[in-house]
Amino acid sequence: MGTARLGWGRSLLFASGDFACNLYWQSITFYLLFFYTDTLGLSATVAGLVTMVASIWDGLAGLAVGIAADRRSARAFVRISALPLALSFVLIYLPVPLKGAWLAGFALIGHMIFRTLYVAANVPYAALTVRIAPDSASRSRIAGLRMILGASAALVVAIGTQACIGLAPRSGFAIAAGLFGVIGTVLLILVSRMRGTDGGGAPAVERGRFRIRDLAAAIAGNRAFLAVNLGICGGVASMGVLTRAIPYYFKYQVGDVAAGSMALALMSVAGVVCIPVWMACAARFGHRVQWQISAVMAGCALVGLLALRPTESIPATALFVLYQGGGQGLFFAFWALIPDVVEHGGRAGAPRMDVLLFGIAALLQKVTLGIGVAVFGSLLSAAGYVARDVQPPHILQVLVFLTAGLPLAALIVASAAMLAFPRALGNPSSP
Repeated sequence: MGTARLGWGRSLLFASGDFACNLYWQSITFYLLFFYTDTLGLSATVAGLVTMVASIWDGLAGLAVGIAADRRSARAFVRISALPLALSFVLIYLPVPLKGAWLAGFALIGHMIFRTLYVAANVPYAALTVRIAPDSASRSRIAGLRMILGASAALVVAIGTQACIGLAPRSGFAIAAGLFGVIGTVLLILVSRMRGTDGGGAPAVERGRFRIRDLAAAIAGNRAFLAVNLGICGGVASMGVLTRAIPYYFKYQVGDVAAGSMALALMSVAGVVCIPVWMACAARFGHRVQWQISAVMAGCALVGLLALRPTESIPATALFVLYQGGGQGLFFAFWALIPDVVEHGGRAGAPRMDVLLFGIAALLQKVTLGIGVAVFGSLLSAAGYVARDVQPPHILQVLVFLTAGLPLAALIVASAAMLAFPRALGNPSSP
């Protein structure tokens, strides 16, 4: 049977799965830590540790799901996980009347259940691109649509969550989760019913026995893989800490919780707007240079936050939007570079482990994100932060430092790591 072209309509339908996934992901990125401390009443330390454990579990579960979906039906994984995922999403935002260890245990178990179901849907969905899109042009179109729809989901989450909180301050997070879950379930089921352009699915690929020494050889001989992953881990830590700090910053430093959600919404818009700019920059100067320009732009915003410590919503929002514009460039460069890094960056004769290397990259990012959030929560708690209280000046100083200083340190790591990235793979003319 011949291969059919993938039109814009089917590309958009498939990319809508990323909109669904980001309704979940952006919500826990923006609000879950804040919900733990200021609604449930967990200490910042415990909330950070819960997030760290769940993030590490997420990465490990993603590897297991990837291996299983590779041998079975990715569509079935997406379809079966869609509804339980939505239910678990509501579960993590329930304002339960528990205290102490019972509350911490509920938060941890609920978060781990959600993360398990999330990767059970998200990892196979991403893998379906190979079956749905028949050529590089179609895959590039889908990648662009996915980034745009993912950022659009972030905008919906920021505005929709704040609207629900305005209607019901304590249960608003759960109401928003329910609405997002309905949309996400419908979209994921629709995507899971799509067929490849050849009208069917290819049989599962049989893989040889996994050996640690083969994995070590594949990674040790790939300097580009090590550099780009260290770089993006710095970017993930920077972005992860800053986005979770924003609700605290606007509530206590600015004194306007709603302005924090508006800032997150505008940051999402900035992420979409800047993507074509970074694409043009990379085409002209190469991804290595584009990466450093992006890091400098984001770094200038963080230095501005540390120096100015704005207490008004407009200047604070402007600096956060500037940061997002630069930070988005790091993620764009990573996703543009990682296929060539895996395919061309290894030592000649080293074993090919393409899927596993992608999984390891995801695991490293999840672990880094979890540790970064745990450090943020622990330092905030150690400084004497008490949720819902008026914060004294020294707590506000610590909050500003954690909001900008920690992300700046991680951003420096991201920039320094990419100085070791091979020039041949970072140039515009690279294969």
